[in-house]
Amino acid sequence: MAKYPTETYTNLTERFKSIAGLQSLETTDASFFRQAVNRRFRTAYQRYPWPDFTVVGESVAMITSTNNHIQTFDIANTPSGTKSISFDADVVFRVHKTDPKTTLYPEEYTYVSLLVGTDSGSVTQITNTAFPAIKIISPTVLNGVNVFVTYRKDVEAVIKDADVSHTTGFFGDATGDNEDVPFRLFEYMAFGAYADFLRGDGQTQKAQVEDQNAEMILRQEIDIVRNQSRQFRHDVLQYRPQTQFRRHNIQAGGTPLNQNEVMLDNNVQ
Repeated sequence: MAKYPTETYTNLTERFKSIAGLQSLETTDASFFRQAVNRRFRTAYQRYPWPDFTVVGESVAMITSTNNHIQTFDIANTPSGTKSISFDADVVFRVHKTDPKTTLYPEEYTYVSLLVGTDSGSVTQITNTAFPAIKIISPTVLNGVNVFVTYRKDVEAVIKDADVSHTTGFFGDATGDNEDVPFRLFEYMAFGAYADFLRGDGQTQKAQVEDQNAEMILRQEIDIVRNQSRQFRHDVLQYRPQTQFRRHNIQAGGTPLNQNEVMLDNNVQ
């Protein structure tokens, strides 16, 4: 069961029909609509780190055998001696040294995404059992150290919602589909599907207008999270370049950059 607000796929279909001025959908149109709303959902999903689908600061206890690697996908098949996050990840945003949910301006690790394999339980080079992972760049192997990973969940895993009956990885009303669509993206999916419907019907100019409407709706939803609710203002997800602080002679947290610097008196007598 989804842990975020949802609407039914039936209501999404009705919303689409009201926008398009249709009383019903033919079988072919219904199939097109299902494909269109799922494509639009994936587009919106990867557009922004939505709080509904983002894990912030998950603690991972590193051990020597991991060689600074953390498995980020196919975690159901995590090899022995390997550390992983709790959910398959679409993308990893940050790896912090302290919990970003309780620490103001936490320091970060540098990392790279790569494929790694296993050899006798230890993470080594790519083998036939290679899996997606991140590697933390550190001069020493992290052992007995907790790192805090912020990532967006894999889109298909979100759609399936850990429900064994959701086998297709699609929102829809077919067998195996998830019939509960995210409420936050409900309007965008409806208007985006309508734009795709018009484009498929050869009405390209009207499709461009509806694309703009859909884009405006999506930006409004992003604005609600990013600016109105101020969800990620303390640098958990949004990167603020150091030059932004240097222009004002301060660093993150408000400490002057040159607090010990002696100011010269330029008033020459």
